[in-house]
Amino acid sequence: MAKRMLCLLLLFIFLPVSVMAEYETLTSGNTGEQVRQMQQRLRELALLSGKADGIYGKQTAAAVTEAQRLLIRAGYVVEQTGIADPNTLALLFDSSAEASLKTLSPGSKGTRVRELQNRLIELNFSKDTADGAYGSKTKEAVVRFQQTMTELGVEDLAADGIVTPDVWRVLMSDLSQYGYLAPVDYDSSLPEWLIPEMLYAKSCILIDAPTGEVLFEKDADTILFPASTTKIMTLLLALEAGHLDETIIIPQSAADVAADSSLVPVYPGEQMQMYDLLHGLMIRSGNDAANAVAELTCGSQEAFVQRMNQRAGELGMLNTHFVNPHGYHDENHYSTARDLATLTRYGLTDPQFCRIVTCLEYTLPATEKRGPLTLQNTNEIFDPFSEYYIDGAAGVKSGYTSHAGFCYVGAVQRDGRTFIAVILGVPGRNRGWLDLKKLFDYGFAIAP
Repeated sequence: MAKRMLCLLLLFIFLPVSVMAEYETLTSGNTGEQVRQMQQRLRELALLSGKADGIYGKQTAAAVTEAQRLLIRAGYVVEQTGIADPNTLALLFDSSAEASLKTLSPGSKGTRVRELQNRLIELNFSKDTADGAYGSKTKEAVVRFQQTMTELGVEDLAADGIVTPDVWRVLMSDLSQYGYLAPVDYDSSLPEWLIPEMLYAKSCILIDAPTGEVLFEKDADTILFPASTTKIMTLLLALEAGHLDETIIIPQSAADVAADSSLVPVYPGEQMQMYDLLHGLMIRSGNDAANAVAELTCGSQEAFVQRMNQRAGELGMLNTHFVNPHGYHDENHYSTARDLATLTRYGLTDPQFCRIVTCLEYTLPATEKRGPLTLQNTNEIFDPFSEYYIDGAAGVKSGYTSHAGFCYVGAVQRDGRTFIAVILGVPGRNRGWLDLKKLFDYGFAIAP
């Protein structure tokens, strides 16, 4: 009897304050141990990413609001106020409500949603970005995952776009056991075993530059947005027009770019050599430079775009259409991985093209509007200290818009070989570098 009383006494002593006493309402501005314990519970449920510091601030209120939303969705009677009333607190610590609090669905937000989205990207069910907000695209990706797993024999996964703890467990497991392969299954020690499913890109191609032989491809003729890889054509046309050593005056059209455009910058009325301007076009990916090049080369934007499309046809770029010289998003501005590889292969036959696209640092001489301006290529594949470094990488051009995703047209020269790779529609820059390295490593692995 004495031992039993002692156990009960110890249990009472070590119970959390929130369980020992009747719950009291907690709200923004409150501080103390009860707030800290509630925050700790919210962290356990992956509803709060911040520290359990005992201060009821905006992040804590948002986490409580999300918990209440989930509880309401599961049929519990609470109000979605962001205030931790006694009923809300009781349910937070109620194990029977835990599954509901760990369920993700449209409207969910936070760290756990971002973890979900990143996992969906890793498994190639999503090409979107991980923004921490469970919207329609995330739901579509979850449904695709549920449908695929059901087809592969996993039971009890309704294709409803709702991530219950059971769905979460399957999602985070090794899906290769079900016969599903994804980028996370790539083995860098066996680069020759690369298959399309192991790449993040929507579309890609790898070719042997001297011969044009296609060594690897994934949906290489799918029409996608090329973003700033467009500037490869802009550079080519400028080089073909010549007059690189001529002093040019930057036209007013250089300033006619969208507010979120990448800039060199160059300024209307500024004087410089065309050769300098082309480095600003490629290293800084300046949309202002692209507009200037277009007008200086053909007299107008319209005439230059017409020439871009004409040249694309001459080069056999059958699925490409340009509407501007820089790649800023337009629904009618598109290309394919195969076409961009064709364009780049031709460009690399021009020594001036090669010098510009492989230049990692260039200083624009001072003008009447500014002092000397040093341009640097900061792409991680050229940095020997970066985990994304690619030995022998030699240009060519990156691109990104929210519609296009990350894009890159790259070349590598090593061991007497030159390969060109194009990746389009990658969900994130670093994943793009991983894809690029996989493609180049594949090329060297299968080379005779």
